[in-house]
Amino acid sequence: MKYLAEIIFGKEQVRKFHNNEPLNDYEKIINLKKYNFKSREERNAFYIGIGEVMGWLEFEIIKESEERITEEKEDEDKFDYWLFIEKYYPNYSHCDNVLLSDILTRKLFGEEICEQDEEYIKNWNIRNELFEVDKELLCKAFENYFNIVFPEDLS
Repeated sequence: MKYLAEIIFGKEQVRKFHNNEPLNDYEKIINLKKYNFKSREERNAFYIGIGEVMGWLEFEIIKESEERITEEKEDEDKFDYWLFIEKYYPNYSHCDNVLLSDILTRKLFGEEICEQDEEYIKNWNIRNELFEVDKELLCKAFENYFNIVFPEDLS
């Protein structure tokens, strides 16, 4: 479960809310806040805390909701670095390190690889080598992405 809350802070702003008066832009930035909580306990502790600390200042919880986090939603939030590498690594389809990463990944997951590849990587620390190869690929892809999005000024 994920809990969402929107809170108005400030005596004058709470009064405006109750009178259906609009908040100005400054008030929206300063006095209107949105919070996300991972659990009901976290949400409740936050409410108790602001109640104790902000006693002299008024606040109002104006909107509250719960959101179920499904495995599908959780998967959407994960960064798929291979899609990023495929898109931004220069000459991706002709890169030896991409092939090496594939071989090491298959070996790490216990999948079968050809004898020649098996011989090539024998006595390697597969996990550490895969980490280093993938890190290099991702860094190069990010560098290329950065150069595309933020090209150097040639003037």
